[in-house]
Amino acid sequence: MTGSSTTADQHLALTGVVASGLPTSLGTDAAERFYDVPAVFNRRPNPQELTALEGSASHHSLERAGYRDVTLAVHDRRLIIGNTNLGQLERGLATAIANLIHEISTNALTAMRQSRADAQTAQDAQIARAQDITRAAERIHFTPDTSDDAVGGAPDSLAERRSEAL
Repeated sequence: MTGSSTTADQHLALTGVVASGLPTSLGTDAAERFYDVPAVFNRRPNPQELTALEGSASHHSLERAGYRDVTLAVHDRRLIIGNTNLGQLERGLATAIANLIHEISTNALTAMRQSRADAQTAQDAQIARAQDITRAAERIHFTPDTSDDAVGGAPDSLAERRSEAL
C-alpha cells in the first residue's frame, strides 16, 4: 500500500500483490499450479469500473492476450485474479491487467467528468433562467396612474360598465 492519498478522480490502478493472501503452500511440493492472487487497488473502484472489470469484455480481453482461464473479481479494494500464478503475472499477465484497468478507468473518468460538466451546464442554465425571470418580475410596478385621462377613462362600477356597453 502507498502512503499517498488518492481520490475518485485519479486513474484506478493496482499497487501490488497482497502476499499475505497467497496460498500458504506456495514454494512447497503441495502447492497448486494455479491459484487466486489478490492485488490491492490504489482506491476503491467506482460502480462503472467494477462492472467493467467483472464483465465479459474484460474476460475477452484477457482471452485475446492468451489468458483464457484467468478470472477477475473485485472485493472492496482488492482485485482477485483467479486461476493464475505469480509466474504468469510476472511474464505478462500483470501488464495485460494493468492495461485493461487503465482503459476501463479512463472510460469511467471520462464519463464521470462529462456527467459533471452536463450537470453544471444544466445548473448554469437554470440559474440564468431564474435570474431572467427575477429581472422581468422586478420590472413590474403596480403604480396607479394619476393622470386625468386615466381616472375618467376606466369604469369604476358595474353600473357604469353596463351603461358603456350599451
